[in-house]
Amino acid sequence: MLSKLKFQTLFTACFLLLTFSNFGQTVTGKILDTKNEPIPFATIQIGEDYGVISNDEGNFNMRVSGFQSTDSVYISCMGYEKLGFQVQEFESKEYVLNDHVNELSEVYVTDRKLEIDSILYYVKTHASKNYRLDQTALKMFGRRTEYVDGKAADFEIEKSSNFKKNQLDAFNKDFDELEQSLLNNESKQYTDMVSTLYIKDSENAKLKVEKAVKLLDETNEQSLEKMTDKGNDIVLKHLDKSKVYTVKSGWFTVSDSVSLDNRSDKVSDSINAVRFVREAAFNMVKEVNPITEEPELDFITDTRKYDYELKGLTFLDTEMVYIIDFKPRRGSANYQGTMYVSNQTFAVLRADYAFYPGRVGEKINLRLILGIKFIENNKAGSVAYKKNSDGYYYPYYIKSESDRYFYINRPIKFIENDNSRNKTAFNFKVEGTFKERTEILMLDVNSVNSAAFEAIQEGKTMDFEKIKKYDASIWQDYNVLEPLQEMKDFKVED
Repeated sequence: MLSKLKFQTLFTACFLLLTFSNFGQTVTGKILDTKNEPIPFATIQIGEDYGVISNDEGNFNMRVSGFQSTDSVYISCMGYEKLGFQVQEFESKEYVLNDHVNELSEVYVTDRKLEIDSILYYVKTHASKNYRLDQTALKMFGRRTEYVDGKAADFEIEKSSNFKKNQLDAFNKDFDELEQSLLNNESKQYTDMVSTLYIKDSENAKLKVEKAVKLLDETNEQSLEKMTDKGNDIVLKHLDKSKVYTVKSGWFTVSDSVSLDNRSDKVSDSINAVRFVREAAFNMVKEVNPITEEPELDFITDTRKYDYELKGLTFLDTEMVYIIDFKPRRGSANYQGTMYVSNQTFAVLRADYAFYPGRVGEKINLRLILGIKFIENNKAGSVAYKKNSDGYYYPYYIKSESDRYFYINRPIKFIENDNSRNKTAFNFKVEGTFKERTEILMLDVNSVNSAAFEAIQEGKTMDFEKIKKYDASIWQDYNVLEPLQEMKDFKVED
């Protein structure tokens, strides 16, 4: 028979086990409105700084280990009533948010009835108090989805002074296969990463990568860098590696001493350098920061370039929020969309934006001279800001989607240095659109001083774990964005 003390000890242990057994796991759910439509960008939060955001399909995935059963869970989103309950009630299921119903006459029973010009004035003058970039450390989860929509491809040898017909046929056969892989490929590539971006100022940052995973079909990878490598491999396969060549493209000499022997350098390796990933992450953060010198989201502070309309009011929890639509007034303005401004601090809490019809972003058009054209012809995004304990607002979620049209039509000629009569001339033509979608979820925000920044050692290259299908257990120790269904369904066939 158990003694009283042993019985109490056993009872306490069982109680603790039952109390916490449900909270050392992951909760997966979906946020819906009363019409059964998914709600994207809803915040699911425990405490002040722990939470995730729902994806475009309303789905979320959240670790709940380390919390007590009586801790509070809150689900909130702009324009909806906040939903609250205890951790012990938090389970994998659908959660419905009710619309936040209000009458404008009721909301305007306040001493702050402002017109649109006044609201925009306060947004601009309060920006330096509301946002910060320098000396910050942003721990983030990032996800990038990309693929190529090939429109045209034509790679062939135009002439060769030292190739026999069967050699030319073999060469062009390899190029034909490369063409078809571009035009017929529908494979997407997904990259997930947890890292910390240390920002000293608007010009200097460092990136420490904690974990990086790629989900892709390597046999069908179609980045421009990968296509270049495949073309190089075909050239290496068929040209005499013992020779040294002068390489020309159009009017230009690319190099006068190219050796093909034992070449192992890959163009695609360059995109795995940490510095390129850091620059991409840093640019995304700077783009949505209103206090940088030339912010990409200029509709927040450069009010001369846009027309604005106050569409109404809503609430984020108990905070009143102005809903403001904008569109270009001048040709130098690119975006149309909606931003949501706090009635208390005049911080922009969220912005949804897209290129105005007819607008384009970065572009290079040297098609007639160099056979190269590049246009960013579609761009859209969303950003949600959250107030940190230091009083500043930081981007909590960033989404950017873009289409980049490319056209390359270049002749390339290999001339043997020891016998200039031996020449091989290629024509390289490719046309299509790169489609990219990048999301960032902030996991933590801290400050970093100059001494700490200088002590940080940034790595050289990325070390990716490559997988053939999505595996949620890879991120079981992190709060990450729930993938869209297309990513969950992606699988590389053996």
